[in-house]
Amino acid sequence: MVTRRGFLAGSSAAIVAGAAPRMAWGRTEVDVAIIGAGLAGLNAARVCEAAGLTVVVLEAENRIGGRLHTLDDLPGKPDAGGIQIGAGYKRLHSIAGELGVVLSGDAGAGAGRVQTPGNLYSIGGKSSTASSWSDSLANRLSQEERDTEPASLLRRYARALPTWTEPQAWLDAPAELDISVEQALRSAGASGEARRLIATNFNGNDLASMSQLHLARSFAIFRSQPGPVSTIVGGSQRLPEAMAAALKADVRLGEKVTAIVEQPGGVILRLSDYTLSARQVVCTVPFAAMRHIPMQARLSPHMAKMIAQLPYTRASFAYIRAKTPFWESDPYPDTLWTDDPLIGRIFVLGSDPAMLKLWTTGAGADMLDRLPRREAERQIIARIESARPSAMGQLEVLRLYSWQRNPHARGIYHHIGTGMAADLANATRDADSLLHFAGEHLAVASSGMEGALESGEEAALRVLAQS
Repeated sequence: MVTRRGFLAGSSAAIVAGAAPRMAWGRTEVDVAIIGAGLAGLNAARVCEAAGLTVVVLEAENRIGGRLHTLDDLPGKPDAGGIQIGAGYKRLHSIAGELGVVLSGDAGAGAGRVQTPGNLYSIGGKSSTASSWSDSLANRLSQEERDTEPASLLRRYARALPTWTEPQAWLDAPAELDISVEQALRSAGASGEARRLIATNFNGNDLASMSQLHLARSFAIFRSQPGPVSTIVGGSQRLPEAMAAALKADVRLGEKVTAIVEQPGGVILRLSDYTLSARQVVCTVPFAAMRHIPMQARLSPHMAKMIAQLPYTRASFAYIRAKTPFWESDPYPDTLWTDDPLIGRIFVLGSDPAMLKLWTTGAGADMLDRLPRREAERQIIARIESARPSAMGQLEVLRLYSWQRNPHARGIYHHIGTGMAADLANATRDADSLLHFAGEHLAVASSGMEGALESGEEAALRVLAQS
């Protein structure tokens, strides 16, 4: 494999050069140091520890979980990170069963309770439901599209995407298929208004920067894992907490790695007030955050490019308490789906306590993040009340949460950037370094929580192969 010495992620050569002498190699303290106490890191730790290696887990946050983050101090303990568990998440189901972590099937689209089907739409300031959408004054779709409600437009055009029976088929997709979602939709005949509505609540930053191969992979995963979606009772963070508690390894919280240097025979990690030497390292830091850590290591050009460029979706949430479950007193579905970028979608989390979750991505997340907190809260309430009058006088914003503002994540999850599939595929195959990378961003056949577990397991197997 072609390698490049001295690749520096997110810093200048001077920083690492200055740090390296202070990290002079001493005795190897552990067989494996794992950076990150999310699902990928903890699963890697489980596998390595079971094989008899000495392990230490380093976590920059003062909590276990990574991008599984349950807001225990809010009513109903809502989640800010990963929530939904697919029926085909075999690793997760197995680990949860082993550790006594209970799963529940009582989850709706917003990862709250099972909700009334459909959406209440607020498009261009006009309200409609699926049944009234085709005749709505806000419906500016082409004649062929008018009967397709906004939330179903992407599924309508999914037929234009590559169709795979195996989720890992993206690894060897021809380069000519690595085009943007925007281009794919145009080629499929989607109108400008259809593309605008799809972009409104797109699980990415925009249609131009995401490869259609990312969506094709996602649809292939969904097709390969039919069955009900579940959640973790008590919040998603309960699973990584249980995994950490079951380890013999030292799990150190609040330990931020500030530099990584790979040397012959091992890797040295610099932390805030000490250094740690390990024979091998598994780094599960999201690449959006990884590019801000000074690093001197053997990296393939593909891995170097992905660390520097792999895009992560910007997502911001608001957790909103209601005086009463007002959605039960009007004739509309629970979920509010809007083309207002500031509020995006509003999901019902539950009726007892009565809680809602605002979810906005891309430019909408940027807009929400730029507002002063009190102004953001005021605008959120005013816009929801305008779209759903039964909410009038009911709402209080309890918490705003932004993943891109979290320096240890800088985004909620990765997506394959336009033109990046081949580099990402090759990065998943890198295996000749003492510094290994893992996380949902390097999963091959799975996504989300299962993808993180898959990648952590694969990184651990690479460690064992070199032990």
